[in-house]
Amino acid sequence: GNILIMGGPGSGKTTIALFKAKEIVEKGGLKNGQKILFLSFARATISRVEEHAGALIPPEIKSSIEINTYHGFIWNILQKHGYLLSAQPLKLLPPHEASTKMAGVKKEDIPAKAHAIFEGSGFVHFDIFASLCAELLEKSTALRNIICDIYPVIILDEFQDTNPDEWGLIRLLGKTSTLI
Repeated sequence: GNILIMGGPGSGKTTIALFKAKEIVEKGGLKNGQKILFLSFARATISRVEEHAGALIPPEIKSSIEINTYHGFIWNILQKHGYLLSAQPLKLLPPHEASTKMAGVKKEDIPAKAHAIFEGSGFVHFDIFASLCAELLEKSTALRNIICDIYPVIILDEFQDTNPDEWGLIRLLGKTSTLI
């Protein structure tokens, strides 16, 4: 079942999660083609986790663990299946353009403005990645089941930094996948 690993900074939460992933793979907890998904927020963190995993986990087991950022994982889904949300091709709204388009918009109004931009042009603002993906997976149970079949175990590093939209997405995936 789901596991919550608690501890202060530097206490070994990530190491424990990686060892748990290693154990799942070693004990045959994955079917052919399945992977354990390890998500965190920053590319710098992902690089450290990749390095740490390389030191702790043999390459043949590490190949069954996909390490990615939330945004990278979500963007992959949106790029491949975003046509289910919009007839227009989805395009990433670069940060400098997002700043220009959001100039003068109150912080609490940014998600609504970002959704309006998306609906009008297909441009996706970073702030609505998770909510769009959750909407997509809510509409398409089949797609959600496919993703959960590929990733039956999802490790959420730095979980305390998860915002409500990301948590909504994770809760959807957690209906089928095991969350650590």
